Amino acid sequence: MGGPTWSEKTSDPAEPDSGKGQKRGRGKKRKTLDYDSSDDVSKDADFVLPNAQEMDIESEDEEDMEGFATEVPEKGFRPRSTAAACLLSWFCFLFANLAQNKPKYFGMAANGLPNNVMGPVWNCTHVTKEFREQHCASWAFPEWIPSVKDWIFLSSSESEKYLPKEETSPPFRIEREGVSEEDNLHRIKRFESLSSHHERWDLTFFVGGPVWSMEWSPCQEGSSASQYAAIYSNRGMDDRHRLAGTHSEAALLQIWHVGELQHDTCPRTKASFAYGIALDYGCIWDMKWCPSGAWELPSTNRKVPQLPRLGLLAAAFSNGKIAVFSLPHPEALAAYRKTHRKGAVKEEPLICQVRCTAVLKVGSIQAGNSSQCGQCFSLDWLPMKPHNTLAAGFYDGTVALWNLETKSLLQRVRLANGSLTLYPYHCFIAHDHAVRVLTWCKASSNLIVTSSEDRKVKFWDLRRTYEPVNVIKRYLTTEISWLLHWSGVCVSQENCYATFGQNGIHYLDAGYFGFKPYFVAPRRGTVWSISGSDWLNTCVTGDTTGELIMMVLSDMTLNPNNIKRPMDRRFPVCRAELVQYETDSKAQDTDTDDSRLKADIREPRTYSEAIKKYYLLFHDTDMRTFKNALKRDPMKHMYATETKGALPLDRMPLDSLHKVRFNPNLGSHSWVLSAGQAGIVRAHCLRGMNSPVVSKLVHESQAQFNTMYQPQGATANESTVTAVNRSLVGIMEVQ
Repeated sequence: MGGPTWSEKTSDPAEPDSGKGQKRGRGKKRKTLDYDSSDDVSKDADFVLPNAQEMDIESEDEEDMEGFATEVPEKGFRPRSTAAACLLSWFCFLFANLAQNKPKYFGMAANGLPNNVMGPVWNCTHVTKEFREQHCASWAFPEWIPSVKDWIFLSSSESEKYLPKEETSPPFRIEREGVSEEDNLHRIKRFESLSSHHERWDLTFFVGGPVWSMEWSPCQEGSSASQYAAIYSNRGMDDRHRLAGTHSEAALLQIWHVGELQHDTCPRTKASFAYGIALDYGCIWDMKWCPSGAWELPSTNRKVPQLPRLGLLAAAFSNGKIAVFSLPHPEALAAYRKTHRKGAVKEEPLICQVRCTAVLKVGSIQAGNSSQCGQCFSLDWLPMKPHNTLAAGFYDGTVALWNLETKSLLQRVRLANGSLTLYPYHCFIAHDHAVRVLTWCKASSNLIVTSSEDRKVKFWDLRRTYEPVNVIKRYLTTEISWLLHWSGVCVSQENCYATFGQNGIHYLDAGYFGFKPYFVAPRRGTVWSISGSDWLNTCVTGDTTGELIMMVLSDMTLNPNNIKRPMDRRFPVCRAELVQYETDSKAQDTDTDDSRLKADIREPRTYSEAIKKYYLLFHDTDMRTFKNALKRDPMKHMYATETKGALPLDRMPLDSLHKVRFNPNLGSHSWVLSAGQAGIVRAHCLRGMNSPVVSKLVHESQAQFNTMYQPQGATANESTVTAVNRSLVGIMEVQ
């Protein structure tokens, strides 16, 4: 029935014993699909096979391909478009090579997980390293260097209207698994933090309001540099923002120095507020750093007025505009302020106003109305060098694309004050409603995925935007993570449209193999955020119940629905819980039954009411090892409550987590930031995912960086030799 599939046997006169007793898959060749010559995949710069003269992909011996051949699409499956065919051929080639060299793992790893779970992690680490060496830029946008001429330092009175209103955090306490020491209630001031725990390494700081946007700053691999994060929070704890129409308001973009985070050492310093950027463009719905090539050493010598660059940050605002900022290292900015400001500099937060490097608008020069598409809810940089394209999704369903390096007079306008305005080179209607999520495929410059409030997830080929490559109608999607290695995406969702027991995290194949959606992890409440690590093949999520969950993915080249015991691949990292204060016994005696009943039934709906009745209790799991995980209390609690239990919908969600982010930098890759309604940001290190394989790559990268960037002399040589020696020790441990 149906046409021939790729796995069917083809006649070959040179092949002996071609009878029906022979197993499928031996010696076969997959023929090139016949498509319109106008869509020739050989013209695609991102699609390059090692042997360009022969598109047929020859499978390997029977033993190596046996497991892979069983996972090919069903009969009759045909790609939806030439773009799908292009990717299908590429993924078939990639997966055939993976199947050829796929090792078999037995036994247990040192962290307590089976080697067949950690095996794909180690493989993804090597693939990510090779990919980033080829496709990440060493230096990008050399003309966008921060200048002190664009920065204005604000006084305390001038910056007051931009600061978050809460000056003290809600009361909270941290309970760590296996640590018997008493932890008292904490209330830390705005822009202050707690010291890292000497044993568990976790960091905690308060940003002043509910966090809805947060991103790590990328840096050069092997640099061992301080890690920074850009964070946006609402000014008020009870603020609400409308989605329809554009609006502007005062906001503060915070840059935090999280510390010198390494995967194998405890942070030596507390997290500190570096500086804030005062803005009048409205709330920030999404922001992304330039993936690579925008960071340079803090010690870089630049002539005044230029400053060493920390990175390029693009932010989507509620006024419908996108602003790109060239941000300097905090040390250089603080030093300039100290030397050029009259009088003594007070110990107060460094708040500045800055002129944007570029403003991205929809429309054109003659019709540049930023409100015609509504608010901008999502954006993403081109993940491959030269990172010169930025895509964004808007309220009316439009997706716009900008060329950041364009020289066209129709797309690039330089105003009299020196500011730069860019207009898109292409726009298309992707959805019937607001585009809430937009993510670029890290392995191709032409593929993106979008999701909207129309409950559809769409895959697009940017060369043919008249129709999507694939459309999947699911639930209401909140965020999407597309890892480098797989042809599918991990999707988080709201629970309003989900059937009972089906809410949580799903892996959706892009449509090239016909795999059914894989249920990665069930969750009881709405999953607001998901973030994936290419280095660790792992995703983390944050939801309304306050739980931070990590999920170790499998080898997604095979059908993930065949995974045995998927529950053994997810682990709780942290859980926030609202705990009611102990009431005084004498006060209880004086109260009447009616008053006590009303007090118990009525839940607080505002922040001020919530902190009078509850305090936050953080339950931290011991992430140093996964041994005996099923017998530990955090795992038992996760299994017991991930699908069952009531959700207090009428209560202030002070324990809700809105954003989680994996650190993208090698060496700090096991660190995760999480934040939510309470405005308390926490950093956890997933130390159990460390291994000699990862440590070896880290030390090699550090040695390479020291050789390239450190000055010549004894210091550079000693650091290089030390890194190489540690790398050799790691190799011996692996063997």
